[in-house]
Amino acid sequence: MWGVQAEKTEFARLYPLFYGTQDERNYAKGIKTIKKLADNGFVPAIGELGIAYFDHLGVRRNYNESFKFYMVAAEEGYPTAECGVGNFYAMAFPKHNACENDSVKAAEWWLKASEHGNPGAQCNLAGCYLRGMGVQHNPVEAYIWGAMAVHCSYIRFNSAEVFRDQAIALMNEEQIISANKRLETLKVILPYDWSDHTTYWRSLHQKYQ
Repeated sequence: MWGVQAEKTEFARLYPLFYGTQDERNYAKGIKTIKKLADNGFVPAIGELGIAYFDHLGVRRNYNESFKFYMVAAEEGYPTAECGVGNFYAMAFPKHNACENDSVKAAEWWLKASEHGNPGAQCNLAGCYLRGMGVQHNPVEAYIWGAMAVHCSYIRFNSAEVFRDQAIALMNEEQIISANKRLETLKVILPYDWSDHTTYWRSLHQKYQ
C-alpha cells in the first residue's frame, strides 16, 4: 500500500521494539529507524512518529510535533493518523494549542478514517451521530458505525457495543432493515489490513521478518 518492499521490510523488523514483549521493547532504538523512514516519506513511519510524540515513545512528548506528523500521514490516507487528527480536533483544550477545538473537523476526519476501516474512529463517529456533536443527530449512522467498530476491532470493543445498542433502540424497523443491508456491504470490504496501525505493523512483521 505504501512504500517499496525494502522500506516495508525495515519497518516490519521494528515491530518488537514497540509492541513486542517487555524484554524486546526498546523505543529509543526503534525511533531512530522510524525517523529515517519518515524522512524518506514512508507513510506508516510518519504515522508512528505522530503516535511516538503523543505517547512519549523514544522521543520527548511534543503534541505540536505529534499533530504535524499525524496530519502528513492523514493526508496520505493513513487511517490511524486520520483518527489521530480527529482526536486532536475533538479535545476540549487541544494539547499545547496544536490545533483549534473543532467538533466538525473532528467528525470529518473520523469519517475518513471510518471509511478506511479504523475501529477507533468508527466508535468516535458513532458517538458523534448519537449525540449530535459535529454532525446532525442520526441514530442510523450511529448504529452503522458502532456496529462497524465492533466488526473491525481485533478485540472486544465495549464502548462501540454500547453506542450500537443505544442507537438501534432509537430506530424503527424499516431503518434497521436498511441499515443492516448497508452493514452487509461494508463488512465485505472492511477492515483493510492497514485499517489499524498495530494490526498492519504486525502483519508486515509476520510477512517480512
